[in-house]
Amino acid sequence: MSSWMLTPSGAEYHLYGADSFTDDGRPVNVRDVAHQLALINRFHGATSRPYSVAEHSLLCCDIAEQLGRSVHVQMAALWHDAHECITQDLSSPGKGAVNRVACAGGGTSAWTVFESVHAKRFRRALGLETVFVSMRAVLHQIDLIALATERRDLTAWSPERNTPWPVLNDEDPAERIEPVQSVRLNTWERGQMAWQDWRQAFLDRFDALEHARQLQRSPAC
Repeated sequence: MSSWMLTPSGAEYHLYGADSFTDDGRPVNVRDVAHQLALINRFHGATSRPYSVAEHSLLCCDIAEQLGRSVHVQMAALWHDAHECITQDLSSPGKGAVNRVACAGGGTSAWTVFESVHAKRFRRALGLETVFVSMRAVLHQIDLIALATERRDLTAWSPERNTPWPVLNDEDPAERIEPVQSVRLNTWERGQMAWQDWRQAFLDRFDALEHARQLQRSPAC
């Protein structure tokens, strides 16, 4: 069985084996990331329209900007799922299930171990390790706000019919994660955008943030 996958640019990214322990064996290309994330659907496709990880990443970046966070945090928000171009976007319930099955078989939390290795590689490639550590809680909150927004606009979830989502604190009104009000994901305009449009939007936002980061020598958050 092959230990590597072929990226859109033709590079070989090694998932395991000796080459997977080197940066050369795990190449990170921004255009590959944008291309693949624009083709990977969130929620395993259980949405009212195609909704990609690239669009989710841009939503998180928008939320970070609305919260007044620095360009470094905005970049981290845009990049937080970049590794999913390699690992795919396994749903949170799916991740938990894989971990429980692996542990029941006498192993470790297999998905968490696998995903974290590649997530760290992609964050290191952009020099974002410090931001991801120091702003972990902020980035997690941004991701949850995006999730609440996606559930409201794109899924069939109903509080009258469906089980509450603990991750969004549905059963505690004081702590419930609320969707962002300034954005609607179920508009006609968004639905008309092709995956190529989201790929380009991701690249455009990346370039703008990278330029702004270069102008700021101190990565203060």
